[in-house]
Amino acid sequence: MTMTKQPARTPSRVPTFATAEEAGAFWDTHSPEEFPEEFAEASVQFERPLIKRGLTVKLSEETIGQLRTLAGAQGIGPSTLARMWILERLQEQGRRSKATSGSSS
Repeated sequence: MTMTKQPARTPSRVPTFATAEEAGAFWDTHSPEEFPEEFAEASVQFERPLIKRGLTVKLSEETIGQLRTLAGAQGIGPSTLARMWILERLQEQGRRSKATSGSSS
């Protein structure tokens, strides 16, 4: 059996960080492009979850305008903002109903 010697691995030029803050401070002033031998390209694929069902909600033009303005200020679409608000309210209601049912025992 012939053993081949593995090439010696070059020590990393990227420091080891004790905290996330240290890492953040380093990467604020450096780019991964400065260390091409340290990183490999990765293939990443994002998939949106399938929407099971849609819901139509009728709103006045004024309300839709307000929703568009508020959503635009956050860099999102009005449907996304409305969905976020609905989900937040449902979570809130769920917590309230658990708290009420838990306190009646």
